[in-house]
Amino acid sequence: MAYTIVKSDGTVLTTIADGTINTTSTSLGLPGRNFAGYGQTVDTNFVHQIENYAANTPPANPLRGQLWYDINNSLLKVCPTNYQTNANAWVTLATSSGTSTTTFGTVSVTGNLSANNANIQNAIVGDTITVRLATVTANATIANAAITTGNIGTLNTQSITTGSAATAGAITGTWTFTGGTGTTSNALIVTNGVINAVNGIKTDNYYYANGANFNPTGSYTNGNVFDYLTGSNSVVQFTGNIAPDRVTTTNITTGANTTAGTMTGNFTLTTGSRLQSTYADLAERFEADAIYDAGTVVEMGGDKEITSVQYELSEDVFGVVSTTAGYLMNAGAGDDSTHPPIAVSGRVQVKVIGKVKKGQRLVSAGNGMARVAQKGEATAFNIIGRSLENKLTDEIGAVEAFVKIN
Repeated sequence: MAYTIVKSDGTVLTTIADGTINTTSTSLGLPGRNFAGYGQTVDTNFVHQIENYAANTPPANPLRGQLWYDINNSLLKVCPTNYQTNANAWVTLATSSGTSTTTFGTVSVTGNLSANNANIQNAIVGDTITVRLATVTANATIANAAITTGNIGTLNTQSITTGSAATAGAITGTWTFTGGTGTTSNALIVTNGVINAVNGIKTDNYYYANGANFNPTGSYTNGNVFDYLTGSNSVVQFTGNIAPDRVTTTNITTGANTTAGTMTGNFTLTTGSRLQSTYADLAERFEADAIYDAGTVVEMGGDKEITSVQYELSEDVFGVVSTTAGYLMNAGAGDDSTHPPIAVSGRVQVKVIGKVKKGQRLVSAGNGMARVAQKGEATAFNIIGRSLENKLTDEIGAVEAFVKIN
């Protein structure tokens, strides 16, 4: 009679026919009635359970709650769901991993205890506590604190010191100084020291060292002020207009490659000068009849200026949607959803279907995609470009290609 195996939660795991052995429902071999040589299988099961399936990878066909000793990292782990073979998804005992939470009762540590994060509900008692991150949601009373590196949201104190006037320190960020005495309502007072501003100082009023006001747009009688603001040693960041013959720099930046900036005027590169770009395609914004992702092959038509290419070997191909334009024309026409950049020349990722060899010519496959031109298909009017890399699979993908639209 066949064996019916029921799990601890009352659900049926499997039924094992007489004279057979089941090796797919669990990590064990489960012999049925009258299975020849069942003793070896049973012994093997005992060994695997004793060693907790010690191996580089999780055991096959594991059940929820099963233990596995990961010999790669010397960790004992437990299976969170039936048949979970992804090692990263197993819950590590004695540490927290991923979204797992391990809870213990009373734990006594006689040696060292290291923790990435510790959530203490009541109190910590000890002579020395060393932590990497500490979050205090109420109050902290510290008799003597020496913080070498820390993030403090709000600090009320009468003194911030490095320990002595000769010990260097650093304050990083954007700071607003409120207060002051005398005729100034907001002031930073420096006594027996200097302010070394690498990226500039922003103030409501400008003063000489003696407190007299000066106008940065006027004439300069103090050589140091002239040199600091417009001379060869200038390090101040200006947002206004600077005379073109007063600026020599190797770096003009908005602060990040994702922060927009504006240049106004007619600029000319002198002989021997050049503009260099990270990317290598020339693109222009065109109004699209839908939102298209990068690599989509487009043609003139649709309700707007462009639409995705509609049919094979189309001679109406007009370019490829690019998100890495080295030079973008008509940039103010709209955004990527309404007026996507269309690469008409240069290197760009192109959506293709089918296998591609480096150097092969690409033509329209319809539905916004390209394919390899077969013998006799390529003409001067339907070629999108030539692939710069191989694609070894038949499904839809993308290749970098040199695009040239006629």
